[in-house]
Amino acid sequence: MQDPVTHWNALHGNPRFRPVYPSEDVVRFLLALRAQLPQQARYRFLDIGSGAGRHMRLASELGFSVFGVDISFTGLSHARERLQRMNSPHSIALASMTRLPFADASFDAVLSYGSFYYGSAEEMSQAIAETHRVLVAGGKSLVVLRSTDDYRYGKGAQLGPNTFLLDISETNELGTIQHFLTAEDIPQYFAGFSQVSFEKTDWTLGGRTRLNSDWLITAEK
Repeated sequence: MQDPVTHWNALHGNPRFRPVYPSEDVVRFLLALRAQLPQQARYRFLDIGSGAGRHMRLASELGFSVFGVDISFTGLSHARERLQRMNSPHSIALASMTRLPFADASFDAVLSYGSFYYGSAEEMSQAIAETHRVLVAGGKSLVVLRSTDDYRYGKGAQLGPNTFLLDISETNELGTIQHFLTAEDIPQYFAGFSQVSFEKTDWTLGGRTRLNSDWLITAEK
């Protein structure tokens, strides 16, 4: 098993793993939020697992007050450089998804794009609980988690229900722990939220030999 901090620092040191363009799903989420706000409003947005800052940059361009946390100092350094080039006000912190360094009800919107599934079921539950804690009443979150239909499921030593220490070498995830969800799991994990909706997005790679399968979960406090 790899040390997560060492793993992500190494990846963010490689330009290949510092994407520039945001996910279309995140674009839609932020544009929908922006459309609901008065023109001059400064919506407070937190990206948990922000990496090199591609979604913080988008949120800043849309007029949000942006904050980001990650366990990778290397990733956060690149995020800071991107935002500084834009002369964009921002705040970043080296922190775990399971213990956010913010007060209760600090943010209007929270994003976690592909971070919460790295770890155990307990760590995912704690990260979701932290998301709920830092949201204001009526605040919204977009959380992208991995489905049990994903090709990575079952590829490695099973550590618990739907949790595996991956042994595959065709991705950058060798030695990582990942927890996968069924559709029936989602309402349980997000039970503390007032409204939860979710969709599934599937796409193939490797000549359609591997299926990447994610849940797109929108939850309102």
